[in-house]
Amino acid sequence: MSRILDMNVREESFIVKEDRRRQIADGVEWRRRRFAFNVDDNEATTKRRPEALCINEITIARGGRASLSPALAAQFPQLMRLPEIENAYWATTFAKGALRASGPTTRETRLYLNMGALLYGDAPRETLQALLHGQETGFKEPEELDRLDALDPQLVEMNDGKFGVARFLPAFPLSRFIENNSNVIAAINAGFFLNFPEEYDDGVSALHQPVGGHIIDGVMVSPPWLDRPALLHTRAGVTESRIFGPADLELLIDDLPPVALHKVGAGVAHGSVLRFFDDPNFTVPPDAIALNFTGAFLVSATAEVGRAPSPPRGGATVIVDGKHARAALVSGCRMTLRIKRDVAHDVEWMISAGPFLVRNGKQIYAKDMLEPKCAGEFRAGGPAPTRFPFDVEKTRAPRTAFGVTKDGALKLVVIDGRNPGKHSCGVTLSGIAAAMQVIGCDSAINLDGGGSSVMAIANLSEEDRLREDINPRIANIPSDDGGKERIVPVMITVRKKP
Repeated sequence: MSRILDMNVREESFIVKEDRRRQIADGVEWRRRRFAFNVDDNEATTKRRPEALCINEITIARGGRASLSPALAAQFPQLMRLPEIENAYWATTFAKGALRASGPTTRETRLYLNMGALLYGDAPRETLQALLHGQETGFKEPEELDRLDALDPQLVEMNDGKFGVARFLPAFPLSRFIENNSNVIAAINAGFFLNFPEEYDDGVSALHQPVGGHIIDGVMVSPPWLDRPALLHTRAGVTESRIFGPADLELLIDDLPPVALHKVGAGVAHGSVLRFFDDPNFTVPPDAIALNFTGAFLVSATAEVGRAPSPPRGGATVIVDGKHARAALVSGCRMTLRIKRDVAHDVEWMISAGPFLVRNGKQIYAKDMLEPKCAGEFRAGGPAPTRFPFDVEKTRAPRTAFGVTKDGALKLVVIDGRNPGKHSCGVTLSGIAAAMQVIGCDSAINLDGGGSSVMAIANLSEEDRLREDINPRIANIPSDDGGKERIVPVMITVRKKP
């Protein structure tokens, strides 16, 4: 246990305060372990401080009557409602309509979390309301805005260019999702998403946009814009993790041979995937066409020579030439993005996260955790946001992870943090890697942590609950605002098999 905590802990000081376990479905076990222990602040003295740790774990046995699948909040816009969103991080930072000053690269913005849109600029409210609803009635807040379609990815610019409406992928609490889906046994938060102004104020990306590639029910809902660790599951029942990026995709246009895709900067002029962000040097050459995709689906195309159009939110721009460009211009032709068949055949679902924690039964240690083979490009010196260097051995925080044991059992783990001495001090990335190996994982991948770390279970009993003031479906104590559940855009659900 001391290597999980990475502290000066004497093993004999550990007290098991709780070891609760029960079946929550056929072949599915939930277990919570809580420990109290003392930390030696200085090995040369006898001074100690009390500490605590709380670990929640769901194990799905091979052959159990349950299956895993991710859920994207954008699939369920009807669940995008207050008051649950009035709940912590977002309430104080964004949901109240916080204003940010204009800068050289950003415009004044105002965010209404409950309506699924970013409103930015200096237009009067009446004009915004008329644009959004196509009517000239007065502006009412927030009821008039609840009718917005959260799935719309378009950026709508007024003809004077002063402001626009940037729809974003919504988010909602896991507990609300379980409440509205009777076949869901449990859920945990999943991949990373853009949640800080410096991450999405680039004019193209948007708040709550999941980072990396995501596939839901065999359909790519967001293509990868950089190499990231990914967790994927095939229809043959294989769950594995691997680095996944633009080079693993291909473009299909009717019955022509697939177009191999490459990242911008790879020295390839055509067949290149443009990231979420604008690149002024990325141009459409003569006799080529730029195709804008949201997920796997084409949303627009242009043959205009010159600077390539901005990619849509959650999407990418692909440039093709020759016979593929000519075919793409034909009305009614079929175009789609997919994973190369030689990379992974018949993928049912995939989420991006990382870094890897355990590979081939061996824990990955700090010196290797941020190498490209374990973290892709999401590492020190890679594209922003890159906070992992502080997490590997220094920052103890709430963590969420997923693992597969040698015998094929699946492990979903949430370790609470940011409540030292009382409930749970949290762990570093090295600590969660050690924990996943200790509980028997042959492979494991880190998921989003911090205030996002939440485990929801449909049939928690009253005695299972840690606090009366926390949602009755939440098995842990989230770190936001003293225990309030954070809204997330993507989650992993445990579902009853039919």
